[in-house]
Amino acid sequence: MKKKLFKGTFNYAGETYVMFTHAITKEWAFLNFTSQLSKKVGYKPSYVRGYFNGATDNYYIKEEVKEDESKDSEKDS
Repeated sequence: MKKKLFKGTFNYAGETYVMFTHAITKEWAFLNFTSQLSKKVGYKPSYVRGYFNGATDNYYIKEEVKEDESKDSEKDS
């Protein structure tokens, strides 16, 4: 299978994080995003995944983002 580019928007403790990753499925993208976020917030990936357990609407993952969109976002950062 070919990897797709995903865009993830996560609200962690009131702060919004926008990240990009390549993955085969949305589920793998979620794992990649939570691993990235764990490094930024200083908690283990399993703890961060528990925070985004679906109990609240605090993250959104968009599939198949165009390469241009991720490059534009990197310029804004």
